[in-house]
Amino acid sequence: VSMKYNALPTACESFTYGEVEDYIVVIPTPFQTPGGSSSGKVYSATELFLSPNPVINGYINILVTGSDATEYSIYNIIGQVVAKGTIEETIDVSHLQSGMYLLQINDEGENLIKRFIVE
Repeated sequence: VSMKYNALPTACESFTYGEVEDYIVVIPTPFQTPGGSSSGKVYSATELFLSPNPVINGYINILVTGSDATEYSIYNIIGQVVAKGTIEETIDVSHLQSGMYLLQINDEGENLIKRFIVE
């Protein structure tokens, strides 16, 4: 944000009287609360495995270790739920368009989240 005395500042301008301040803008995703804190624990890749990534044959193999979770949700890049179901060894993603998606698994109030790509 910049403010110049008695005039409008232009980009990359130097001026004698005025002020310039920098701010950070945080845009929360469906998996974050304002302030940037996660709404649940995000597990490391050693506890949630997806393969192949990128998905090329329409199916993604899933392995969840250390969890009794039974349901999943798949979100597109703008946060819309595009699929839901029960966790099995493979998930059919052949109906999804090419792009990046997030797989979310709820486990007793905690979220396991992993990003994957459909080609």
